[in-house]
Amino acid sequence: MRTVDTVAAETDVQSAVSPRIAWFSVTILLLVAIMSYLDRQIISLMVEPIKASLGVSDFEIGLLQGVAFGLFYAVFGLPIGWLVDRYSRRKIIYFGMTLWSLAAGACGLASTYTHLLLARFGVGVGEASLSPAAYSMIADLFPPRRLALALGVFATGSSIGGALAYMAGGALIAKFEAMGAMALPGVGVLEPWQLVFLVTGLPGVGIAALMFLVPEPVRRHRKLDLDAPDRGVMHFLLANRRYFICHFLGFGLVAVMAYGTAAWAPAMLMRRYGLGVAEVGIILGTVGALSGIPGFIFGGWFVDRWFARGQRDAHLRYFVYACLIGVAMAIIAFQLADGILWLFIPAYALLHFLQPFTGPAVAHLQIVTPNEYRGRISALFVLVFNLMGMCLGPPSVAFITTFVLHDPMQVHWSLTIMYVVVGLCAAALFRLALAPARRAAEAVA
Repeated sequence: MRTVDTVAAETDVQSAVSPRIAWFSVTILLLVAIMSYLDRQIISLMVEPIKASLGVSDFEIGLLQGVAFGLFYAVFGLPIGWLVDRYSRRKIIYFGMTLWSLAAGACGLASTYTHLLLARFGVGVGEASLSPAAYSMIADLFPPRRLALALGVFATGSSIGGALAYMAGGALIAKFEAMGAMALPGVGVLEPWQLVFLVTGLPGVGIAALMFLVPEPVRRHRKLDLDAPDRGVMHFLLANRRYFICHFLGFGLVAVMAYGTAAWAPAMLMRRYGLGVAEVGIILGTVGALSGIPGFIFGGWFVDRWFARGQRDAHLRYFVYACLIGVAMAIIAFQLADGILWLFIPAYALLHFLQPFTGPAVAHLQIVTPNEYRGRISALFVLVFNLMGMCLGPPSVAFITTFVLHDPMQVHWSLTIMYVVVGLCAAALFRLALAPARRAAEAVA
């Protein structure tokens, strides 16, 4: 009978990957992630031309941006997570990226709202392949003490891709609008917004092939006891239910704060500070890039060092403090900085620095989860935090403003209330998760 120690030793020998290969793989995955966020967010810049061209309402545009993408992205992650646990992860990402890139390009060929809606479905389904597969691959490329930093670097794709969508997308829109409608052979006459979809979407088909430069890592810790029967992922979840409930809901609440702030901070600045759209875009874009990207990297680096020193709950303990500091910064940014821009900007920048959670959150999940369950556990986590963030973040701020305060000029109070309530609840959940997090990490150490 092979023991756990024997299996671990064999696996470590088989799965040894040089740091150069590991970081090269993360670089390719980061490029894929940047393209995914570019294709996901580019539509936000083209709301008005799409409305004028297809004759649709704000609500229908909202469906394109939210439900059409988000629901399919979250729900299809579950079956894709099952595939990730069984088949080649780089092939899953390759086929997923090919699908979403073709679907993003198909948005540019849409002549009706229904066609555009179906194409956005395809973008959501294709992009659902990336996170579960990438998380599982990175967990097999890096040792636990380096995992949060690697996942944090991968997660910066959201900030870089979002910034690229605004900067490159804006430049492309301006260029194509200056050129006017264009006739393409075999396609017909396309409007500027359609050309933007084609130019930003179709290159992903070629970029997807780079996944074959990434080695498929050997799955480490495939089973803790190869002679024991596999009682299934549900048994694993139930056996560690306190950890998973606190982990999923805690980071889901962090997503609520992130989505809620992103949706309503621009309106707050315009209403309270009297700034124009261009000024708000420059301020929030600069703050997001200069604090968000370092936040992803620092959070991963810090918890890796903490974890390596023996703090087995470092990934969650970090966010106990981050949430409490975030509550204080929210009070400064949305209340004390009453028209004082030089006070608002650093407080808001620190919020952005503390919010990135993907690296530490996913790293600890990979550490405590047996390899054969990682794809499904990761997909379930992505489902929970995306649905909580999208469905509770922006609406909660709007609900407080509309039905509690009854004054749109008081949106800064709504943001403050949301941050204080949600931030304290998240900190409490992370505090409750510390003991089960230590036990779960020690069980696979």
